[in-house]
Amino acid sequence: MSETFDVIVVGAGLAGASAALTAAKAGLSVLVIERGEYIGAKNITGGMILTRVLQDIVPNYWEDAPLERPIQHQRIMMTSGERALEIDIGNSTFLNPPYNGFSVLRKEFDQWLAGKAREAGALIVTGTVVDDFLYEGDRVVGVKTRRTEGNIRAKVVILADGVNSLLARKAGLRKKYGHHDIGLGIKELLALPAKVINERFGLTGNAGACYAAIGDFARGIPGGGFIYTNKESVSIGMVVQPQALAEQRVTADEVLERFKARPEVARLIEGGKLLEYSGHLIPEGGYTAMPKLFRDGLLVAGDAAGFVVNTGIVLQGMNLALASGRCAGETAVLACQKGDPSTAVLSRYTTLLEQGIALSEMKAHKKAPEFMRSPRLFDQYPDLLNNVMEQMVTVGSDPRQSLMRMAKKELGNVKLMDVVRDALMGVRAL
Repeated sequence: MSETFDVIVVGAGLAGASAALTAAKAGLSVLVIERGEYIGAKNITGGMILTRVLQDIVPNYWEDAPLERPIQHQRIMMTSGERALEIDIGNSTFLNPPYNGFSVLRKEFDQWLAGKAREAGALIVTGTVVDDFLYEGDRVVGVKTRRTEGNIRAKVVILADGVNSLLARKAGLRKKYGHHDIGLGIKELLALPAKVINERFGLTGNAGACYAAIGDFARGIPGGGFIYTNKESVSIGMVVQPQALAEQRVTADEVLERFKARPEVARLIEGGKLLEYSGHLIPEGGYTAMPKLFRDGLLVAGDAAGFVVNTGIVLQGMNLALASGRCAGETAVLACQKGDPSTAVLSRYTTLLEQGIALSEMKAHKKAPEFMRSPRLFDQYPDLLNNVMEQMVTVGSDPRQSLMRMAKKELGNVKLMDVVRDALMGVRAL
């Protein structure tokens, strides 16, 4: 192994592989260092990846990527007592190239994308921990690994080592997370035959569906549930706030079991055989909680930089990881071509992020974390909407009331000013 590379990428997840692929395709010498024993070892189950960025990075990706199902239906479920309101956003054009999004299983998908970086010339080393950086003055010039003679130099180092990036903190780029900056995601992968999945989810062929769910099953814990259909399995889980779990003395598993016990959910997963279980922290602080993105010789991408958007309806993370990784790779190429990895050149990273979706999506949804902290969003509003919809479909002996009158009546204990405030915040956040 050469001891000096143009670029060292720490982490072989989506952001790291995207950065490595971009830099290697430009002809740079690239080393990727992954802590896991194999690529994808830390990403066990799956979710939905929005694929327009992937199409830019790997044209016609669907021809050989390990994809599960193209997502045709995105459904929103709001539960309250015995009732559940479900909204289905379906689009048959999402079943055609270049598609809108696929369900994926991360272990297989991460290995495929890293393989693309390897084909482009990147060297990937697994089972290796990076503890610190090498410096010349204030400039990062490489990394220190736990391997014998493990100091390796590079012109540019790209951190893509996930939400718990201690290296970002060591570099002085990130402070400690606040209570509201982190979400806890837990997932189960349940095996079900494809025929059963199609019957229960109302699908045909290889079309897929996903659910985002909020309501009384969480019992006041801010967060929501999700379900994704795969070819012959279903990914089901929750994203919740760890601080709220501690305050209410419940575990994430208990909240997940409440979600799975909902009749609307139980019928979808009945008989599913547990294949995998995982838990993972998710950066949910949004734009205002992002760290500094670069310093001399160093760039940060993916979860390590906080590139996640959660609006309660759409969770974006994988596509932003791909986008930020590509921008980091392009910035590293520019720095190497100029022979100047100073902040003056690396600041181009911010421009590229703003020109693409990564930073523009973060800015567009910068109010989303504040909106998601409204306690009424997960409890009172699902109850209110279910009450109104129930009255709309129920014909009794009394005269029919207008929709506006129904809504005013059902506001009940919710203050009108709170509703207006939340509505305005929702418009800004979504």
